[in-house]
Amino acid sequence: MKDQGFFRTLLQGIVRDAIKFITAFVVGTGAGAIVCWYYGLPLALSLTGGFLVLGIALALMSDSLFS
Repeated sequence: MKDQGFFRTLLQGIVRDAIKFITAFVVGTGAGAIVCWYYGLPLALSLTGGFLVLGIALALMSDSLFS
């Protein structure tokens, strides 16, 4: 198996993590939109759910004191 270069490995890791975070944001925003639609709130508030889920995902996936 051929050894991949440093930058290619780095780029693959960045793309993989970006896809995970974008997916988390989309799921959080979608769930927030459903809640806003159900309760008759403005859909702009659904972005709050996306940012909340994104923040939780970033906190759980990072190497911090809790890992």
